[in-house]
Amino acid sequence: MKRMTRVVITLIAPLLILSALALPARAAGPSLLFITAPSHRELNGTFLDDQLATDLSPVGSIGSLLYIKNSVGVQWSVDPALVEEVVDMSDGYKLADGTAGAGQDFAKNFLARLKTLATIGRVDAMVYGNPSEYWVRRLTPHERNYIFAASHNRLTSLLGLPVGATTSYLNVKYFPLSRQSVLDIRDDYNTIQSSAIYMAPADLDNFRLSLTRLFNPQMSSTTRSTLIGDLNGASLILSKNIRLAPGRFTITSSSQKLPITVINDFPGTAKINLIINSLNEKVLVDDIHDITVPGKSKVQVLVPVKVLTSGASALSIEVHNSRGDQLSDPQVYILSLAVISPIATWITTGAAIILFLAALLQSLRRIRRRRSE
Repeated sequence: MKRMTRVVITLIAPLLILSALALPARAAGPSLLFITAPSHRELNGTFLDDQLATDLSPVGSIGSLLYIKNSVGVQWSVDPALVEEVVDMSDGYKLADGTAGAGQDFAKNFLARLKTLATIGRVDAMVYGNPSEYWVRRLTPHERNYIFAASHNRLTSLLGLPVGATTSYLNVKYFPLSRQSVLDIRDDYNTIQSSAIYMAPADLDNFRLSLTRLFNPQMSSTTRSTLIGDLNGASLILSKNIRLAPGRFTITSSSQKLPITVINDFPGTAKINLIINSLNEKVLVDDIHDITVPGKSKVQVLVPVKVLTSGASALSIEVHNSRGDQLSDPQVYILSLAVISPIATWITTGAAIILFLAALLQSLRRIRRRRSE
């Protein structure tokens, strides 16, 4: 029996070896390739450098991945942020130093090849910007579900073809971020959250996704600092889209309404509240709620104030959204209070009456003297 077994093994072994050699090369090759690179572009479309042009060439680190020889059975997981930059390159682009980029043709060829792969169902969406899950969860804690859906939708829109859905993060672990970077990103995130209800959907998507790409572990610290600074500037402008016009007032009566101008640069209607504080006890004032400001317009709000005494004062007014988030920096209005207080009015009136009575009495005495003479 043992001898028979050895004979069978001896006969079958060569067949197994030949079968293994006859298997397609994909069995030993990769089944999933990742097409991604750290961002090279500011929010206004300006490219920091032209490294991406080199990477997209057929022999570059990115372009070559689309033309591997043994591609049977390979699936490509593609970063929508990268494709977005490639689409921007494909119709010409500028570098930060003002020169024209050299990667337009490489970009066109890359997109053509990628669309061919998508047509046969071999492209999946990667998380936008290929971020570290650690930093997404820590600094933008409410964005996870949105990022997955937006990444899939963005790549589908860019290619104009259906692609596979985003299923997981490629990077999940911590990498170091400077304390200042963390603070800046948190501030930008809070600004975006506060303004979200007033923004056009496309603009909101661009801002939210621009945060995600900053968490790419492969991005250099220099590039990350530059892109954070770029987002800081855009967020500062965003925070001032709803604001108060400056001014100063002279108040001449104990009760007066101050005309405060609210400016809304967002395209849609904004409902806001004015939170008002007097900087001393010479003026009494209350908050004003439920103010409606149409998109791209200005509205004048009359703020009632009561003045208790003359002198100098000021009002600090903040604009808040309906959730109570502050939208812009407080606006301080200097007040000159040229008002006679009620007590002073009484004293002045009383003095006038006494003077009148004294004059009347003096006149009566004169009349009596003349009659007695």
